[in-house]
Amino acid sequence: PSSADWDSYDIMHRLIDYFIFLLSGISLITGCVQTTPHHPVEYLPDGFCYLDTVAPGVRVDLMYAGYDNFVGRPLAGYKGTRAILRKDTAAAVAQAADALAKEGLGLLVRDAYRPATAMRDFYAWSKTPDHKMQHKYYPNISKKGIYEGRYIGTTSEHSWGIAVDVTLVELESGKELDMGGHVDLLDPSSATNYAGLTPTQRANRQKLRQVMARAGMRNYSKEWWHYFLSPSGLCRVYSFPITDHLEERDRH
Repeated sequence: PSSADWDSYDIMHRLIDYFIFLLSGISLITGCVQTTPHHPVEYLPDGFCYLDTVAPGVRVDLMYAGYDNFVGRPLAGYKGTRAILRKDTAAAVAQAADALAKEGLGLLVRDAYRPATAMRDFYAWSKTPDHKMQHKYYPNISKKGIYEGRYIGTTSEHSWGIAVDVTLVELESGKELDMGGHVDLLDPSSATNYAGLTPTQRANRQKLRQVMARAGMRNYSKEWWHYFLSPSGLCRVYSFPITDHLEERDRH
């Protein structure tokens, strides 16, 4: 072929190479879109909800998501700060809160749904020599006594999604009422009907018990703050972690 033919041949191949380059770029760009990691929506179990979607006026401060608890650190499974409950339990808490609001009072929830992994974390911690929070949370008993005294078990209504640890607060300020001891004080004085209470402390505990009972929540007599739905219906133990951005299946 002539030199002109070779020039045409070279130009043609240069054009082909150029278009291949362009197509490769388009493919790469398209590939980037297609291979961007897809994060599927994660859902709450059927029948569960965030408490704040049902009772937005209820204050929540999950103690096991932080360091101020008898273990002294966040527990396994606590990766968020929103309280999760079975829907019928959330509705009961909302009912109690509505009744209290008429008296200028409110509820502060310190624990709600608790993953079973956290219960196992409790037990593992009980076998360690760590006692840094004993002075505040179990001053008169040993770690072994926490289980022997039935303050904690190997399972809990919390892991069924039907229990809350709760106290009374002033509705506007959020100031906690005097209940004769703080939530999770693992001590005989935490029994709901403890004889050594002042009249004000006794009245506050009884007010909490009465309003929760009218909403269908039953108190555990050794802990004035612990309430669970009764009758509870069909229950199962859950282990999904507490996070703040789960979706409700029946909302879609």
